[in-house]
Amino acid sequence: MDHNYHTSYAQWGKRKENDSDTLYKIGEVTKICDVTRKALLVYEEAGILSPIIKNEQSGFRYYTPEDIRRINALKTLQALGLSLKEINEYFNDSSKIDIYIKRFETLREQLDNRISDLKQRKHSNENSPEFKIEYTVLPKQVFYSGRAQSDNIFEIAGEFKQTFINAISTNKSHIKNTDKPSLASLLLEMSPAGYTVLNLVAMNDDYDGPNRYVLEETAAVGLTFRGPYEKLVFPIKELETYVKENGLTVTGPLRFIWLEGPTALGNQPERFLTKIVFPIE
Repeated sequence: MDHNYHTSYAQWGKRKENDSDTLYKIGEVTKICDVTRKALLVYEEAGILSPIIKNEQSGFRYYTPEDIRRINALKTLQALGLSLKEINEYFNDSSKIDIYIKRFETLREQLDNRISDLKQRKHSNENSPEFKIEYTVLPKQVFYSGRAQSDNIFEIAGEFKQTFINAISTNKSHIKNTDKPSLASLLLEMSPAGYTVLNLVAMNDDYDGPNRYVLEETAAVGLTFRGPYEKLVFPIKELETYVKENGLTVTGPLRFIWLEGPTALGNQPERFLTKIVFPIE
């Protein structure tokens, strides 16, 4: 990015006298913005930052308050995962504005979901007898599916393992590269005879192979339960009661989103974390 004007080092005294803006030396900027001199030079080389006064021989550089705001914004964008090339586009390429609007809207949704998960996890850790019910939006997502039926929740978990293996073998599994739910189940039926579920493993959006299953974007109401799978019946009943008492219209099967379970926590079922949601109108 180029400023509208450039000033030689020899003109510094004149600009300091005539300009109302305060200018900052490179050393001052490193302290104010908590960045290294090397980082500022890298930003300059990438075309993202251009000191208003620059002396090639001495290395002196001076920056405006607007430069400091840009550096702080740049650091935030880096923390959000943007490369220097992408940051340059963000600042300087008007043709890609819509791309970055969409990207940050998606990121905002992901952060909202993470914040919600942490709040509900905190609530669960407080051993409160009440469940914290929240509204959310579930994104459209493509899955590999496997049907399972049993009166034993652990047998269903064993079937899930096979579904997971089958999904991985397609080379289209999206387990490691998505902030959307990676492992989920739909409760198709729950009766005294047992459970019938559809186990789901996240896939790339372009997956069109066997056992493909698509869940469309939907509003939802749910809660997060920390505890063993044998006790899932209690939060399910709590959520069903809430839905009924508030006159909500359910549009599909109850969903389990498996956040933390045996794979991560081993033989610590009291720490298993499961999100339970109903899609609603």
